[in-house]
Amino acid sequence: MSDFELHWSVKDSLIAYISGLEDGTVEALEPATRTESGFTFALNEVASDFNADTHTGELQFLGTAHFTGHWGMMNITIKDPRIELTSGHGTLSIAQGGILSPEVHVPFVNVNVIPGSHPLMLTAALTAEGRGVMGEQYSVGQELSTVTLVAK
Repeated sequence: MSDFELHWSVKDSLIAYISGLEDGTVEALEPATRTESGFTFALNEVASDFNADTHTGELQFLGTAHFTGHWGMMNITIKDPRIELTSGHGTLSIAQGGILSPEVHVPFVNVNVIPGSHPLMLTAALTAEGRGVMGEQYSVGQELSTVTLVAK
């Protein structure tokens, strides 16, 4: 298995909106990093098993993208994304909970490999659980930014 990094801006218009707020913050918590085009999440190789030829398996990434604004009324956390694919189709889930309840992964977006893309790129469409994370201004099935998997 190749060592991958996950590059994703989540939603470009969301970054632009929050960056324009008086109290808006867009930040990455380690081991994720904030980049000019979004975020880079590091691969947890021990928790990953992925076949790049068949686009099948699981890729577990580490780190957090955090968006806040409106004096605490907006608080979006994308933590430890996990991509699970079968023949190029699947979900990207994120970790939630963990303080008073066990941390669980919930499906955030449905993903599909874009055929012939190099590096490997995936479309991302919001799930019902993802809408709960993002807020009611988003709809189920709404396209978010393209997810890019870069082999290191």
